Amino acid sequence: MKTLILKTEGLSAYGLQTFDVHRRANHFPTRSAIVGLLAAALGITRQEHQALYELSEQITTAVQVNLAGEKMMDYHTVQNFRSPDGKIQKGTKPTYREYWCDSEHTFAISAESELIRKLEAAVKTPKFTLFQGRKCCPLTRPLFDRVLDESNPAIALKKLANKGQVFSDVEGENQVARIQVRDKLTLVPRKYAMRMVYVSGEMIKSEQEALNELT
Repeated sequence: MKTLILKTEGLSAYGLQTFDVHRRANHFPTRSAIVGLLAAALGITRQEHQALYELSEQITTAVQVNLAGEKMMDYHTVQNFRSPDGKIQKGTKPTYREYWCDSEHTFAISAESELIRKLEAAVKTPKFTLFQGRKCCPLTRPLFDRVLDESNPAIALKKLANKGQVFSDVEGENQVARIQVRDKLTLVPRKYAMRMVYVSGEMIKSEQEALNELT
C-alpha cells in the first residue's frame, strides 16, 4: 500500500448533491469529487458507472484544507433543469452557486502500489481536462506532489506537517470530530451513499458548524 499526494490551489467549488436553487460549495472536497478527478485523469467517462464504482472501492482518501479561502456567490439562470425526482423540467430557473476563492488543498489517496503507479502516471498526463469541482475552476498548478510509503491517508498528511484540518475515510491522530456525509459513489447514477468522515487536526469549523453546513 502506498499513498499518492496531490495539491490544488485557487478557485474551487466542491458541491454536495442538491436540486435546490442554492448550489452550496462544501468547506472540504467531497469523496465523489476526488474519485471524479482521478477518473478524469484515467480517461473514465461519467457513463462508465461500473468503472467509477470500482475505482472508488479501491481507494481510501483524506483531504487537508490548508487554506479555506473566501466564499463568493455567483448568479446563474439555467434552462431544462433537473427536478428532485430526477426528471428534466423545461423552462428557466435562477440558481446561486458558491465558490471558494484562493483555497488550497492537499489530497492523500491510498491504494495498492500498482494502482498508485497508474494514478501517478494519469495525473501527470491526464486524458481529460481536470478541474477543482466545477468546470469553471481549472487547476492552477501541477497536481502531482509525491508518493509516500504509507497505507493510511490521514497519517500520510500528518507526515507532511502542513497546517489545516484533515477530513478522512479512516481514523487518524488527534481526532476532533466525526461527521456523516452523503458523497460516496454507488452503482446507481446520481445516487450517493452516506459515509463517516473522521476530522482531525486544527479546527477550521466546529463539529456543529460542519453538520449545519451539510444539512
